[in-house]
Amino acid sequence: MSQNKKYLLAFILLAIILTPLGLIAQGPAWGEWSAEEINTMIGYVPQSIENTKPLMVALIPDYEISGLNALASTWISAAIGAALVFMIMMGIKKTGKRAR
Repeated sequence: MSQNKKYLLAFILLAIILTPLGLIAQGPAWGEWSAEEINTMIGYVPQSIENTKPLMVALIPDYEISGLNALASTWISAAIGAALVFMIMMGIKKTGKRAR
C-alpha cells in the first residue's frame, strides 16, 4: 500500500472514530436544521424550505439504531456512511477507467 493510501485510510478511520463527538456538541449538526430552528436563527422560514418535501427517507434516521445506545449507533452510522461513500467513489473510479 502506498504512503498516500495509508494517510487517506488513517484520516478516514480518524473521522469515523471522532464522529461521536457530535453527541456532546450543543445544537443540531451544521446544515441539519429543521424549519423551526431556521426560524429561530434568522427570524423566518424561506418559502423554498417551508414547501420542500424530503426527497428520500433516511437509512438511519437521527443516526439512531433501535436497541443500541447513542454512541454505538453513531459509530455504526459513521462506518456505514463511510463505506457507502467509499463504494460510490470506487464505482466512479472504475467507470472512469472503462471510459478511457
